[in-house]
Amino acid sequence: MAMTFAELARRGLVLGTGAAATLSALGVPAGWPFVAKMYIHHYDPQPFFDAAKTWLSVHDDVAAARLDVEALVSEVATASWRSEDGRAFQRRMGDYLAGLRGIEIRAVVTALTLYTAGAALAAMVLFQFLVAAVLAALALWVLAAAVTPLSLAGARILAMQCLIKLFEGYRAVESLFDALLHGCAAALSAAVAVDVGARMARGDRSGLNDLASATLAQGPMLVWGTANRIERDLTAHGISGRFPAGGLWAGSRAGTPLPAGLPQLAGAKAVGDLTSGGQTVTGRYVPEQAPDGSYTFPWE
Repeated sequence: MAMTFAELARRGLVLGTGAAATLSALGVPAGWPFVAKMYIHHYDPQPFFDAAKTWLSVHDDVAAARLDVEALVSEVATASWRSEDGRAFQRRMGDYLAGLRGIEIRAVVTALTLYTAGAALAAMVLFQFLVAAVLAALALWVLAAAVTPLSLAGARILAMQCLIKLFEGYRAVESLFDALLHGCAAALSAAVAVDVGARMARGDRSGLNDLASATLAQGPMLVWGTANRIERDLTAHGISGRFPAGGLWAGSRAGTPLPAGLPQLAGAKAVGDLTSGGQTVTGRYVPEQAPDGSYTFPWE
């Protein structure tokens, strides 16, 4: 059976962690900063591809419905129907067909955006596996050079230089990756904003009401997703061995080493996360989805 991207991401993280641990044992600690990054960026892009396929199906269904309605309207609204009722019918059906065309456009935009995001995640998984392979190769090279103290010292220096350059390249790729995903999120937000804004301009508040209802229906998943993200980020910072140097977690101890034992605890938790296939704490509390796509609040 073909390997999935989720499995490739997991193997890359395991390979990179083993290589970093070996390098650290050989006196080359520069491999360890990769581990926290790899932990954050081990993804499964398949849900994005599945969602994009679903949105394309929505486009096809709506397009078929629009063609059926246009055919029906063309049969009913003949040129001889010149009464006020006929003109009202034409206006109402014109607005309805315009709404269907808008749905078609948004479905395509959403599908393309999701495909782009999924492709970016898949590319990041492949990139990380290649980085992990480089780390493993460096670990083997330094290990082979450990036959004499002199050759080991030279290998350490060269490996350190290689890892520093590699980490700079990794961070550059990560920046481009983050910018692309933020662009995808902005595109989806813009599609929703344009739809709601266009309806509001026509005096139609249904789009705003639908947005509020959908957001409320997804509330439990939004809360869970935020908690899951916080747990993931804290685990990654624990693996790095230092207090967060930026973002919401920055404080007076930003960038300083964590207390002894916390990095080891974070490492053990990361192993548990890989074994269970999700975050150890929040992973067991994924909200249950109803058939209509909504989620149930705990008090319901």
